[in-house]
Amino acid sequence: MTEQQPKHPYGQPLPPNQSNPYHSNQSNQYGGSSYQGKPSQQSNPYVQHPHPTNPQQSPYPQQQYPYVQQTNPYAQPGTWSNNPTASYRPATPHPTQSPYYYTQPVKKRRGLSGGGIAAIVISVILIPVLLFIAITAGFAAMANKAFNDAVQQSQSQAEQQQQNEPKITYITMKDRPSYQETYQYVNGKYEQYSQEALTDLQGFMDKYRIPVSDDGGKYATDFIAVLGKYSSNLKLIGDTIGIDANEMDDVIASYKTDTDTVEAHFKKGEPLEVQITLKGTNGDTYTVDGQNSVELKPLWADLEPKIAAAANNMGSNYKESAQKIVELAGLQINWDFKAGMQYCTKSSSNNPDMQALEDKETFAYYCPVTPNVIYANTDANGWDTDYAPAAAIRHELAHHAIHMYCGTIQPPVVVQDGVNRFEGVTNSYAIKYLGADANWLKQSAQYAAQNHHEQYLMNDFTDKAAEAIHRGECEAIQ
Repeated sequence: MTEQQPKHPYGQPLPPNQSNPYHSNQSNQYGGSSYQGKPSQQSNPYVQHPHPTNPQQSPYPQQQYPYVQQTNPYAQPGTWSNNPTASYRPATPHPTQSPYYYTQPVKKRRGLSGGGIAAIVISVILIPVLLFIAITAGFAAMANKAFNDAVQQSQSQAEQQQQNEPKITYITMKDRPSYQETYQYVNGKYEQYSQEALTDLQGFMDKYRIPVSDDGGKYATDFIAVLGKYSSNLKLIGDTIGIDANEMDDVIASYKTDTDTVEAHFKKGEPLEVQITLKGTNGDTYTVDGQNSVELKPLWADLEPKIAAAANNMGSNYKESAQKIVELAGLQINWDFKAGMQYCTKSSSNNPDMQALEDKETFAYYCPVTPNVIYANTDANGWDTDYAPAAAIRHELAHHAIHMYCGTIQPPVVVQDGVNRFEGVTNSYAIKYLGADANWLKQSAQYAAQNHHEQYLMNDFTDKAAEAIHRGECEAIQ
């Protein structure tokens, strides 16, 4: 009636008759059902489903910021031209007397003598010249002072301009306050999804409802490749040097935006809209064209009402009806009872009254390593009655439901006072949410308890735990 302890994590190959390429060769806990005869003691029992004896799942390239060549703002002013020199021509003196003539007495005249006139003429000419020289000398002195003042003023303005101009500060991308936080966010997304896929590929595909097909596998791989590229590029540009802090902050922020955008597309099965080509160390390349999309599988919460409403006579017989109910849930039945045992072992218990079912007592079981498969024991009694579709198969589907909600078939919420009640909780869940026949499951649980399999019994605790799980609350009930 239930499940078995996983030998290995998800992601192992399916059993021989399975086409799913994502399963790894690991084992886990599984469950089965059907009780007959006295059970033997199991050291590592698995969980099965019992039945009564009388029955009715970018890089941004490093940016270079060259120094700006600044011209010398100080032009050398030209020198002042020399002032022209001033000259004058003295007056011509009187001619001397000829020695060949007698001199005649000269008559005295009143007035200025010739020397006086010359003095006057010289004085008249000299005064303006001296005045001009004085004026030009003063002008030169004033010009020199103006020139010196201009030079000093120019030097002062240049010094002030240098002081006022901001100094160029070079910034490293990884020193920006938002860089480390953004890198941790982007790289964290990459590590989250890649580790989920590597650890449990089947569980990864189920969790994000990616169809198990070539297209689905390519889509999931593309998504993880894009996240890896974003993380790698952001790390590479950490040493980029620039001068514009705002521009750097915008580049850093774009990586978080792009990561959130491609994640949103992935969760809807939409085209990723990112084109990249990755090259491996061996030279092989992998291209993401960003145009692929997939049709996501229905949410489990949307499937549960359909399963609960499904009739127990959907097929030509009860066995076929049970199979159709399983297929309605998006799962399949493997009629090779031993197939799942390469992945799962029997669930063990130290409680002598909660021993695992023997193989001959097991009607069917669920193995978490292969969450899309229910393994059926066709040798068990009851496949020709409505016990198969009405109770046993719905019990196994309840294991899958709990697995989908909590990531495990034995979440902390199923433990009551230190006792693991996950089989009883699974029965309660099947009755409450999957349309299982309460009378069949109660009768089967009571019969099992009489043969040291009390783990299938239900009570108020198992009902409350089932309700909590359905709400997505998987931790222990306080």
